[in-house]
Amino acid sequence: MRFPLLMLLLAASPLSAQDFQLHLYALKDGLPTGHVAVTPASGYNNQPAFTADGEGLLFSSDRAGGQMEIFHYALADGTLTNLTNTPDESEFSPQPSGTEGAISYVVEQGVPHQSVWVQAPGQPRQRAINSLIPAGYYAQRPGQGTLLWARYGYHLYFEPWGERADEGHLVSANVGRSLHPIPHSQAFSFLHKRVDGSWVITAFEPDSGALRPLVAVDRRSEDYAWHPDGQSLWMGRGSELWRWSVAGQWQKVADLGVGTLGRLALSPDGRHLAVVSTP
Repeated sequence: MRFPLLMLLLAASPLSAQDFQLHLYALKDGLPTGHVAVTPASGYNNQPAFTADGEGLLFSSDRAGGQMEIFHYALADGTLTNLTNTPDESEFSPQPSGTEGAISYVVEQGVPHQSVWVQAPGQPRQRAINSLIPAGYYAQRPGQGTLLWARYGYHLYFEPWGERADEGHLVSANVGRSLHPIPHSQAFSFLHKRVDGSWVITAFEPDSGALRPLVAVDRRSEDYAWHPDGQSLWMGRGSELWRWSVAGQWQKVADLGVGTLGRLALSPDGRHLAVVSTP
């Protein structure tokens, strides 16, 4: 009888291995202070991104009833708002879009239909890219183009603005999920998982197609974020927060003590840091 009881207990907590908690910190003199737990320490609460005005935090969560929805957390008073509310679909990877108040996100509509959409306040969503490549993650700079991570191949493609990405737009194979426009430049960055086993954050120049290695990481995490000044990268190593300066080396910032750090985001004004942790 003990074995069936064990199976019953496991079935009662199917998300135990997928629990992600979202945390918010103020940054003062480059150090995190004023910790706020944005979400509970259970369920899926992931993929944070600040709104363009820095006054809100976007994230994907299963708190609406099992499927993933995009939520907005107001920094001023902690108000939580469901922005998508689609009971039959799941949305991931929210980001502010070029239009004031608009957001983009990935809609999971079943294999192989998974793409990037954009939604302006009070308007129905529209496709944000033309490609039919099943996008898992993306980085977009309006007017320039979109870097697409193909869900079923872990390959990276670039779709120039107004065009349609296909196999001829391949940027790299063996790419991690963390993609970003590099602030104050026309380049993007991604994590390249090289055949020799090393992981290297790499810059991609869409105009020339050139790839330029920036810095190696230690393979404990593939998640990183740029400071809005474009002069430093931030990422977690276990419970520790680390920072790399383009003019220097990796340095430990703090031990946040909230579990293993995953995805993270910095606000446009550099005054706030959002991090995701797992137990």
